[in-house]
Amino acid sequence: MWRSYVELLRPKFILPSLISGLVASIIANYQHDRACISFSLLTALLIIALVTAAGLVINQYYDYELDVSSNRNDLPLVRGEIEKKTAAFIGYGLFVPALLLAFMISKGALFLTAVASLLAIAYSAPPLRFKARPLFDSFVNGITYGPLSMSLVFASLGFSIKEALVYSLPFLIGLSAGHMLLAVPTIEEDKRFGIVTSAAYLGRERAIKLGMGLYALMSCVVVIYCLSGLFPLESLTFLPLMAYIEFQFWRWLRGAEKREVFRKMEVAFLLMALAFLLPFMYGV
Repeated sequence: MWRSYVELLRPKFILPSLISGLVASIIANYQHDRACISFSLLTALLIIALVTAAGLVINQYYDYELDVSSNRNDLPLVRGEIEKKTAAFIGYGLFVPALLLAFMISKGALFLTAVASLLAIAYSAPPLRFKARPLFDSFVNGITYGPLSMSLVFASLGFSIKEALVYSLPFLIGLSAGHMLLAVPTIEEDKRFGIVTSAAYLGRERAIKLGMGLYALMSCVVVIYCLSGLFPLESLTFLPLMAYIEFQFWRWLRGAEKREVFRKMEVAFLLMALAFLLPFMYGV
């Protein structure tokens, strides 16, 4: 039975949510020229994991009927191993330790966690249900895992939240674009169940083109940051990999098979992240 509860939390989606927090800690280390690994940082990462897990459980609760209709037997709720009311109790209950831990860090951290918690609920729950509102779905995803998560890490390390908001701008753009593009393959399924995501609203071609444009905008912001000294100049080595990723998007737009394109982009995104982050770590 315990495996069902682990599956309910969907750990494979929790781990990626920590990446922006780890990136924020690397940027903070670089900007303030000292190692910033601390108990407060680990606490901030735990808060991010708790809020993410809560949002994932709440999403399953409110999408139960849709998941049953689409035979999502990979979910314990659909398989009947966990009751809906139990899932709701777990989902909303996870916000309590997250808020308590944030209170231990600072008032700023508590505020950020409260906002992230409200967005995690509003993403799936009516009446707002941002996941079914074009453009809001991607923007809410981007702001939650970008500025809010990164600002929480900065707050845990005793640094300015306003500073974190500046550094997080390219991540807000990139995460919003990524969320929208990942929904492109499920456009028809989402439409069938009445979920009008950004991708479903725009259509395959326009969604891919907008995603490409947002990644180009993100790259321009990073270039400006590097040239102005906010980011290391050496981080500009990410540009050839970004160009390769944009080329793969173009191939996908022209009809290339999604699986092949995504496999190449996954490798390219990993290498791009390393090319971007290594100069930060070298400069600490």
